[in-house]
Amino acid sequence: MQINKALLTWIVLLVLAVAGLLYRSGGQILPRRTLPDELSPGQLPPGQVVPGEALGTGILRLYLCDAPLDAANIAGVYITISEIQYHLDDQWTTCDEFAGPQTHNLLELTGGNTALLGDLTLPVGKYTQIRFMLDIPERGSQPSNPGCYIEFADNSTEPLFAPGGEETGYKAIGQFEVNSNGTVVVTADFDVQKAVVMAGSSYILKPTIKLTVLFSY
Repeated sequence: MQINKALLTWIVLLVLAVAGLLYRSGGQILPRRTLPDELSPGQLPPGQVVPGEALGTGILRLYLCDAPLDAANIAGVYITISEIQYHLDDQWTTCDEFAGPQTHNLLELTGGNTALLGDLTLPVGKYTQIRFMLDIPERGSQPSNPGCYIEFADNSTEPLFAPGGEETGYKAIGQFEVNSNGTVVVTADFDVQKAVVMAGSSYILKPTIKLTVLFSY
């Protein structure tokens, strides 16, 4: 029996339509690439981004520490951090998630003791410096309640000054990398033994802060 050409054309179109439906519904005619089970719909595997979109952000978990100070007559070295900024693409940007101002006695942060400054969300990238904006008095003034000061064993205090520190902040130097959806743990070591010096009758706080990466994940 001879098959009509119109009927044959209709059968071919029907087969193609059924094949298309099976493909769209996950059938076995053509294999379909699937995402790993742990990824939700629309989520990309780590390290992959949609073309044309930003690389994303990660977390800088920043701790403050200090090297031991060999000075029996000094009971405390206090600093007040009002703001933290990061340097990327030749620009300084404020970390909005830093909850300041924070006052810390650096002498309590020795021997493995640290203070968590915060979990700060930063853009993905490689960093070589951040800076601390301190509540530090201007040279030549005698503030009654300075944000940065030295406390001596007899309970007397002297303000800590820093030339230009109230404007440019204290730069902390060291390399670390922020990965997309990752966390990098970094310590900022003030090293008071080297940072606090006498200039005439005033105590000066020099910016000798080193960044050290502990680990990342």
